[in-house]
Amino acid sequence: MSLIKLNNQSISAVTALPSGVGGKILQIQSTLYTTTFTQSLTVNTATGINNLTLNITPSSTSSKIFLFGRVFCELNAGAENAVYFFTRGGTKINSGDTAGNRTTGMATIGSNFSNNENDTPDTVSMFTVDAPSSVAQQTYQLAIETHDATTINVNRSVADTNNGYEERGSSEIIAMEVGA
Repeated sequence: MSLIKLNNQSISAVTALPSGVGGKILQIQSTLYTTTFTQSLTVNTATGINNLTLNITPSSTSSKIFLFGRVFCELNAGAENAVYFFTRGGTKINSGDTAGNRTTGMATIGSNFSNNENDTPDTVSMFTVDAPSSVAQQTYQLAIETHDATTINVNRSVADTNNGYEERGSSEIIAMEVGA
C-alpha cells in the first residue's frame, strides 16, 4: 500500500490545507432516517434524538463543518416549550446565551395555531457552522430539550392512525466539511 502525499507530507501530518483549497466542500456525511419511532424526554434535559447522528473526520484543524438538520415530529405534549439544537460529542453548540433557567437552542416549532398534539406533525429545520479545530472524528447529533416530561414521535404523528390526514415524513442530519 502506498502512502498518499499532500505537499510532500503524509495525510496524517497535514494540519493546514494547501493554498487555494479554502472554501471548497471537502466531504459530505449524512444520515437520512425514514422509519418511525418514539422516544421519551426528561424535563429540562438535553436529549440527543435517536438515529439522527453522524460522524465526520475533518481533514484539517482549520476546516469548518456546515451542519443542516430537519426533524419531522410531533410531541405528545408541550411542543411550544421545546427547543432543538445540534450537539458535538454530546455538548450543545451554537445555541442561545444562558439566562436563569431558560432553555437554549437554535430552533423551535414556530407556531402551534391549533395546539393539536395528536395528528399534526411539525418540521423543525436548522443549520449552523461549527469549528471543531481538530482532525479527530467528530460526532454530531440533532437534539431536543423541553420543559415538559413528554415523548417525541419522529417521522409520524402522535396518533399515527391510517385516517388519511395523519402524515408521516423523514428526518435528516447533514455535515459538510468546508476547507478554510
